[in-house]
Amino acid sequence: MKGMSVTLLRSVPAPRLLALLAVMLGSALTEGAGIIALVPMLALLSADAGAIPAWAQPFVETLTLPVLLAFFVALVALRAVLQYAVNVLQRRLQLDVIDLWRGRIFAALVRADWRTLSGLRNSDHASLIVTGVDRIGFGFANLLILISGGATLGAIWIAALWLSPLLAAVAVIGGLFVLVAFVPLRRRAHRLGERLGDDYRRVQAVLDDTLRAIRLVKSHGRESAAKAEMNRSMRELRDAQIAFARAAGRSRVLLHTGAALLLALIVALASARGIAPAVLLPLIVLFARSVPLLDSLQQAAQQWVHAAPALGEAQSLLRTMQEGAESTVSDAPRLHPARAVSLDGVTIRHPGRDHAAIEGVSLELRVNTTTALLGPSGAGKSTLADLLGGLLQPDAGAVCIDGTPLAPEELVGWRASVAYVHQEPVLFHGSVRDNLLWAQPDADETAIDAALRAASARFVFDLPDGIDTVVGDAGRQLSGGERQRIALARALLRDPALLILDEATSALDTANEAAISDAIESMAGSRTILVIAHRGRLAETADRLVHMHGGRIERIEERS
Repeated sequence: MKGMSVTLLRSVPAPRLLALLAVMLGSALTEGAGIIALVPMLALLSADAGAIPAWAQPFVETLTLPVLLAFFVALVALRAVLQYAVNVLQRRLQLDVIDLWRGRIFAALVRADWRTLSGLRNSDHASLIVTGVDRIGFGFANLLILISGGATLGAIWIAALWLSPLLAAVAVIGGLFVLVAFVPLRRRAHRLGERLGDDYRRVQAVLDDTLRAIRLVKSHGRESAAKAEMNRSMRELRDAQIAFARAAGRSRVLLHTGAALLLALIVALASARGIAPAVLLPLIVLFARSVPLLDSLQQAAQQWVHAAPALGEAQSLLRTMQEGAESTVSDAPRLHPARAVSLDGVTIRHPGRDHAAIEGVSLELRVNTTTALLGPSGAGKSTLADLLGGLLQPDAGAVCIDGTPLAPEELVGWRASVAYVHQEPVLFHGSVRDNLLWAQPDADETAIDAALRAASARFVFDLPDGIDTVVGDAGRQLSGGERQRIALARALLRDPALLILDEATSALDTANEAAISDAIESMAGSRTILVIAHRGRLAETADRLVHMHGGRIERIEERS
């Protein structure tokens, strides 16, 4: 826990943290000084001023009650201003921590290589970035409360020691005993925090899976089952939250009961020792003020250890992402093969698999030719395409451009020269134009028109708002064939050196398959194209048919 505390405190700029600590200290000192100022004020109101401590005598003898009252009001006002500053600075630092960790995790995700990303669950990432990071921020806020409350409590106890060392020592020992006695409760809070993280991920996963498959859910009449699963996940989440609330409530009951007993003991001792009311009343105020502070510290400690598992999850994910980070140069120039893109004895192995996904494969894609990869599911076709597209680096062998192996720092430049069209086209909630410009933000109208024409997607100009028609979430306002042709136009807008079509027409009707096949066939001889298919007309446009099975190439057919 100490290491995590240091990690979070290092997440914010040192000058801002030091400024906050300075303001916290000032607020704590003004509170202690304000309560001590009650002693001479009460002495002036008491007939027995001689019973007060020696340090207060000069104030009583030289200052009038109005002056002391004005000083007291000034101290309270100053503390209010300082506390306001503490609250604002704490909130700003909390938001800074949230933004920092959210940015770190997201940046690590987009920098990680495809092999690392493909082995992780997207809903877990979303849960951590959205909910988990908020819990980290909440934990940081409670860590600051611990520091601030600790400083204030320290100032109060110092003031109490000044007034009566014996009674203050009793209070300090009692307070420390309370903090130590609550260690098991903080451990339970940590376990509940880990459970809460699991429950948040489960809810996020159910939500993500259901929304992604909402059409399938409705078509199979599984609405009730989906609702029941979501309710079950939410119930488990609420059970964890209520369990923590109960644990926190029990600790508060114990704390207040113990504090009341301690305060009663202190008053009894003060009475037995004949301490003057001018001293006893401020002491009671100090000790009474300590009770809510101890409560606040205890609650903050439990909230901190409750939120700490989220920080552990974030650190674990960051380590995983950093281990799988790509060694790439963001501004690497695009690569344009003059002769061929090739694989030279490449092998890919996935963790936990007995057999290699691709083993010892060599293949050459000559520039401006069309190659079709054929084979059953699991043959390794998509993995081979990911290798050729620069998404994966081989465990053995090399991906070559014109015979020269691609260096890790060249992957970004090569990927900028490659465009994918997948079986399930990815469209964003925006207009057709927005989806096209996503791939090439600086494309002009001429380039957009040419790409739409080449993809047989001129239909977009007949939509209600033409190219500015909003396609809906995931493009649901369009048919599957229309989405696929827009995806093809988006790919062509990049003017790729290699165009990869991964089962791009397998889910389309005959008319749409023919439209896309005609568009691809019209590019023959002018663009390097890799087609992944089981069967169908698109494969018939290829210059070569590469048959794969079990991660190996079985045979290659050259077509005239």
